[in-house]
Parts: sequence; C-alpha cells; structure tokens
Amino acid sequence: MSESEQPSVIRAPGIPHLLTVVLCCFSGFALLLPVSPAWAVNGGADEFGAGLVTAVLMAATVGAQLCVKRTLRALGWTRTLVLGALLLGLPALLQALSDQLLPILLTTALRGAGFGIITVCGSIAAAALAPRGRQGAAIGLYGLAVAIPQVILTPAAPWLVGTFALPAIIACGILPVLALPWTRPLGRAVEARIASPAPQDGHARRSDPAATVLRRILLPLTVLLLVTAAGGAVLTFAPQFTATPTVAAAGLLTLTATAAVARWGCGALADRIALRPIRVTLVSAACAGLALSAVAVGSRGVPVLVLLAGLLLLGAAYGGLQSLTLVQAFNFAGAENRHTTSVAWNIGYDAGTGIGSLMLGLAAQAATFSAGFTTMSVVMAAAALTVLFAGHRPTPDSSANSRQSPQSKKRRSLTDR
Repeated sequence: MSESEQPSVIRAPGIPHLLTVVLCCFSGFALLLPVSPAWAVNGGADEFGAGLVTAVLMAATVGAQLCVKRTLRALGWTRTLVLGALLLGLPALLQALSDQLLPILLTTALRGAGFGIITVCGSIAAAALAPRGRQGAAIGLYGLAVAIPQVILTPAAPWLVGTFALPAIIACGILPVLALPWTRPLGRAVEARIASPAPQDGHARRSDPAATVLRRILLPLTVLLLVTAAGGAVLTFAPQFTATPTVAAAGLLTLTATAAVARWGCGALADRIALRPIRVTLVSAACAGLALSAVAVGSRGVPVLVLLAGLLLLGAAYGGLQSLTLVQAFNFAGAENRHTTSVAWNIGYDAGTGIGSLMLGLAAQAATFSAGFTTMSVVMAAAALTVLFAGHRPTPDSSANSRQSPQSKKRRSLTDR
C-alpha cells in the first residue's frame, strides 16, 4: 500500500473522540500538577508536604492502573471512561475549598485514580482504533494529544499562580469533565474494534500470563524507564540547576515542545521504517543531551545555548522513545495482551519519572547536579549499546506466532530490526 493509499488515521472511527477525551483530561492533569503542591504550601505545608502531594498522585495513579482490567470487565468501556474523567475532574472543585494538607491529599488521591484509568484506557484505545498498518501513526497522534497540554500549561503554571487566585486555578482542574460527551462514542468504537477479530487472526486469542508478557517487552520497558528518568529529572529540578527563572522556563519549553513533536513524528515513522536504527539514534541523542547538560550545569562560563542544545536532544529522545517503546511493546506482546502491555508501559513511565527525580536529587545532595547528569549520560550510553546489539527474542508461545499471517509477521519483523 502506497503512502497516498494509506487510510487517514485522524479520520478513523473513534480516533477524533479519543484525541478530544485525551486533550480534556490531560489539560486538567497538567494544570494542577504544579499548582496543587503550591496550594498545599499556601496552607502552611512545608517542602515535604508539597512533595507528598505529587507522591500521593502517582501512587494512586499506579494503584488504579493495576485495577483497570477488572474495571473494564465490570463496567465496560463507556462507564470506565466516564468514571476516569469524573474522578480526575470533580475532586478539583473540592480541593479548591480548602488549602489544608489532608483534604488536598484525599482529593489528589481521587484524581490520581482517575488519571490511572485514563492513561491505560487511552493507550489501549490508540492501538485498538488504529487503521491496519497505521498503529504507529495512531500512537503518535495520541502522544501529541497527551503532550500538548503539558507544553502549554506546565510552563504557564508559575504565571497563572502569580496572576490569578489559587482557588480559581484549582477549580479549573474540572476540565476532564468536559470530555464526557465524547466518552460514549469512544467507548462504543473501542468495544466494536476489540469485539471484531483482526482479519489476519481470524479469531480472538486468550491473553497470556503477565509474567510472559513482561518478558517479551522487557527491552522497550527498560529503554522507557531510562529516558523518562532523564526527562523527569529535568522537569523536576530545572529551576534549581539553572541560573535564572527565564533560563529555567526556556529549558522546560525546549524539552517539552521538542518532545511533543518527536512523539508525534516518531510514531508515524514506526509504520514505515525499521525501529532499531531510530531507537539507537534517539538513545544516543539522550546520552549526548545529558552530557551537554552536565557540561553546561557544571561550568559557569558555558553559554546557555549549550544547555538548550542538550535539552533539545534530550527532548527529542524523551518524546520519540515514548512512542517507539509503546509501538514495540504492543507488537511484541500481541493484540490479545493489550491490557497488560498498557498497564506495564504506563507504570514504567510513571516509575521512571519518579526514579529519575529521586536519583538526581540524591546526586545533587551528595555531589552536584553536573555529576548526576554525567552518571545518567553514562547509563544511557550503556543502554544505546544494548539496543544496538540486542535482537528481538522469539516469544515462548511459538504457536501464537504460527497463527499470524505472512503480512502480520512482516509488519512485526519490521519493529524487531
């Protein structure tokens, strides 16, 4: 099929609804991510209390992600999506009523549960709704919809806090509720695609044990963990390792904007060319970006442009590898294991972000930020060598592979090279 004959992903059934739901939900999430801790500090909490807000958010997110499969079985897709949007949005109104730490933590936990539902369902839906042969493009569009609110709202948070009353900003966290009109058609579209077996399979297959799936997708999950650790570290500590707030804002904008474009573009590339060269290039770019950041942070005489160049390279890897690892994980695991794959990928993303922030913070306390970036660069170099020389290992379930058509095997082999 030529490029001109390939189906349009953005007009595929369910995809416009998915993008709308994701934009609304992630806008509410990105807006309150830096604002809720500030609201707690306004109420008298210290730095530990402010950090506890984010910790509770991510813990609740991971806990909910582990329960999504059972929730989908009990409620179905439409009700699960509605539940996720309501849990993510409505508690913001309650949070705006009090700046005391305990109410903030309780409402944040509810929001984290909703976010966990939306993240797992969103990545499953992107893969399930993709037209045949365009899974990478669909995942790239999904990634762009996820990234746009972060590009716009996260850097704008300090200005919003300084311009408007905090309760008013917190109340705007109800934005995910605006997604409700699109949850029903999205749920129906996903259920229709999942209920209809792919033409090349002829019939649905049972999902494999989680341990089996995790062994298959270990390499992409490891790459994801490392690159999100690097990106999460920068997002957390940019104000601390930069000289001025302007440089911090420029660095964050460079990272997030580049990541958004790369996440979209690399998703589309995944349908057309072999993934290994792109993966090696992006992991190498992350290594170089971290090395430049280490030099810029550790030397006062180095121009700011060196830091921005490093964050540009890191942003390309941070965004591009998110799409590529998700495409590769879905391909390695098989369509029947989408739930397990989505949960594992999203937990890997969240865990990487938290681990990176923790490790860079410890490195800065024990030595310097430059030493932390240097260590991350060395680890990323080792990852680049691993990706370069590691081939895809055949899955233990050879019978599942034997049931695939030649066209399906050809598409899957493209991601293995």
